Amino acid sequence: MIFQGKQTLLATMKMSERSKRVAGVLEEKIPLLLRQHLSPNNVGFVTVTAIEVAGDLGVADVFVRSIGGPKDFLKNIQKITPKIVYEVSQQIALRRPMQIRFKLDNSVLATKKIKDLL
Repeated sequence: MIFQGKQTLLATMKMSERSKRVAGVLEEKIPLLLRQHLSPNNVGFVTVTAIEVAGDLGVADVFVRSIGGPKDFLKNIQKITPKIVYEVSQQIALRRPMQIRFKLDNSVLATKKIKDLL
């Protein structure tokens, strides 16, 4: 099961207004595309937690987290990345196709480590 919610955050890196607009559109499109192309058995409950878009709109880093899925769920997502890139390029008019990279969101683990140290 893929979840799309308003808790998805645009990453905190400094992005131009245009990059923020594209990231906002990706925030809506990518969870829907993941739901279309993936089985819950392959990835579990996936949440898109943040999106960073480069200033030239050439690369988008999509941070994801999974609950109840296999530890290698990111490999299953990366297998369908070309389909996601194709469909995003059909829906967003850009000069060239955007490279989309899915990355594991480690913020929960980092927070736990900090709490353990304190």
